[in-house]
Amino acid sequence: MRTRSCRMLALVVALCLTTAFTMVGCGQEAADDPQQPEETIVLGSSTFSEPWILSEMAVILIEEKTDLQAEHTSGFTAEGLMHEALLEDELNGYISWTGTIFTALFDMDVTEEWRDRDRVLEFVTEEYQDQYEATVMPPFGFNNTYIPAVRQKFADEHGLQTISDLRDHSEDLILACDYDFTEREGDGLDDFLQHYNLEFDQTEPMDYGMVYRAVGEGDVDVSVAYSTDGRIEAQDLVVLEDDQDFFPPYDGILIMDTQVLQDYPEVEEALEVLWGAIDEETMAKLNAEVDVHERDYQDVAREFLQEQGWID
Repeated sequence: MRTRSCRMLALVVALCLTTAFTMVGCGQEAADDPQQPEETIVLGSSTFSEPWILSEMAVILIEEKTDLQAEHTSGFTAEGLMHEALLEDELNGYISWTGTIFTALFDMDVTEEWRDRDRVLEFVTEEYQDQYEATVMPPFGFNNTYIPAVRQKFADEHGLQTISDLRDHSEDLILACDYDFTEREGDGLDDFLQHYNLEFDQTEPMDYGMVYRAVGEGDVDVSVAYSTDGRIEAQDLVVLEDDQDFFPPYDGILIMDTQVLQDYPEVEEALEVLWGAIDEETMAKLNAEVDVHERDYQDVAREFLQEQGWID
């Protein structure tokens, strides 16, 4: 999103200055000084399980398959903060989604010509490299789109199958969504409501992890969910079809500093097993291990890599 938080960015800077590692990309002097810590690839993620798991997979692969160290910094509350941290060399890479970059960073409208996943990916890849000298790595393989979710019983009672079906009921319903969705431009709340001509009785912004509990327990009627979230199935929710193609494709991607990849080509080699290897069903299961079964995301990431035979 375009919202910027100077206070949050200051905390990120402070973290990078006070932690006991040296980021790749901060200069060759540290690498030549035996008194300095070894270089560390620093990857960032936002505040929920999916980017945590993916970041941790990348960290583990880098450490297992190269002589470099790797670090995962989580808790970024906005896409813009990670983008700024990348440009300032406070991060060497971060997890994102093509639709997020397409609409929020590059201010693109999701017209009919931009429904194609490959075309959006190509645009984002070229623009990120041209404007910011950053590389969009090949997608992980899943499309994690926004999608409204309702209880199965509620859908049956109101005959809900598509988002358009909400139009006759929305004035009496309560919608829950995370704070990020309320502020996004292009693919966020205001544009969504306008596109579908919806007007809910109430809109309740909340932390992302709360939207599933809110709709599952009947505190709200509709929640804006992520399609790869394991809590959809666990709480017997159903998703409504985006029948008017409002949302762009959201392929999960890792964005990396191009200079880092050039200086350390072994990083790209270590990560290439991930590209195209995680579909929607797999990502949802991994997310469920953390969000439903309350397992540590680091354990979930390592276990998946071991099951695939990519690490010992």
